[in-house]
Amino acid sequence: MKRKKLLGLLCAFVLPFTLALSVYAMAPQNVFPAATATFTPGSFTVSYGEAGTPAWRQGPLVLNVSFSENQITAINVLEHGETLHAAGWYFRAYPAVPDQILVRQSTQDIDAFTGATITRNAFVNAVNDAIIQAGANPEDLEPQYTETPLPGDLFIPGFYEITIPAASLDIYGQPLTADTPAENVMLYSSEEDMTLRVSFGRNEFHLHEGGLFGLGVWRGGHGEPLLVDPTEIGDGTWGGWWFSQVAQFQINDYQATRNIDISRGATRSSAAIVWGVEQAILAAGGNPAELEPRQVPPVQIRRNPANPDAPFFVPGHYTVSAPGFNGDITLTVTFDRSNIRRIVAEDHSETPSFWAMVWPSLRDAIYETQNLDEVDAVTGATASSNAIISAVRQAIEMADPGDR
Repeated sequence: MKRKKLLGLLCAFVLPFTLALSVYAMAPQNVFPAATATFTPGSFTVSYGEAGTPAWRQGPLVLNVSFSENQITAINVLEHGETLHAAGWYFRAYPAVPDQILVRQSTQDIDAFTGATITRNAFVNAVNDAIIQAGANPEDLEPQYTETPLPGDLFIPGFYEITIPAASLDIYGQPLTADTPAENVMLYSSEEDMTLRVSFGRNEFHLHEGGLFGLGVWRGGHGEPLLVDPTEIGDGTWGGWWFSQVAQFQINDYQATRNIDISRGATRSSAAIVWGVEQAILAAGGNPAELEPRQVPPVQIRRNPANPDAPFFVPGHYTVSAPGFNGDITLTVTFDRSNIRRIVAEDHSETPSFWAMVWPSLRDAIYETQNLDEVDAVTGATASSNAIISAVRQAIEMADPGDR
């Protein structure tokens, strides 16, 4: 199985997101290369996951595969049981696997890596069945390869593994020099590399984890446990390097790297994520500078239907204001999928003695409880307390995914 592995390049969508029932538009003839077999034109509905061979979660994976005389022209997902919440296993193989099949006009030599194997195999087996129904032998389809994205596409579909080497780059992606400040060294650990895995469809990508210091999305599906260890609270950040998940989630939702604010809370880890994803985009034939962030991104990973009342946010940084005792208090509140990760006081005119009484304790109480209904105003500084609580409540409303 072919795997592309890139060790930090030291020199240096986008289509609307679709949900579980995903449909590719029929590609014009000759956009895809010709297959090395002849098909009976038509569409065939196939299912993989029955007869004791399920896909990953609940199966089956049901596809409608269309053929012209000399091309596989479309692969439509009609039904699947793969997870769209938690770590989003479905997005590790979709659309990368069906798009590889379309571009390569073959089910042979389709990329795979840990975290996407079972779903990848389900796609391959289902399309093989459709090829047989279309009167051809899957083994007769020799993979076609391209060195640039096809016309109208952003990427060459496939799976890319990127290693960001420790103690090698600064946060701007430049080699370290003797004058590089310690706080500008990419990656917090000076000994452990960060490994990213990025799966690309023709016009969509998905970043997920890899390696000890990679981006695990686990423990309840969205990173750290929902129970907060107060000893982890320090200097306004809860969760240490797990904060870097905010960058991961934003990149997946916005389908771009240029909108990511790496200056708050985990600059070095977030810079590594941004740099690594940009290397993967380049390896897939794309140009990071040309990817426009979505203005109102749909949330790529969905709320867990088994726990619909659990906290669920659109990750990012939200700046909000509320009137305090001496004027507006402006905060920036940062969320990952399930937690308030950071609250920064951007501006206020409160009396210093009252602010010192209110700010650290109230901020940390919000971190600990993750529930504003359990946070009480500080006696003697009610106006300032209520302003902070009101501002955070505004941010929570802004981070509500709604129908996105």
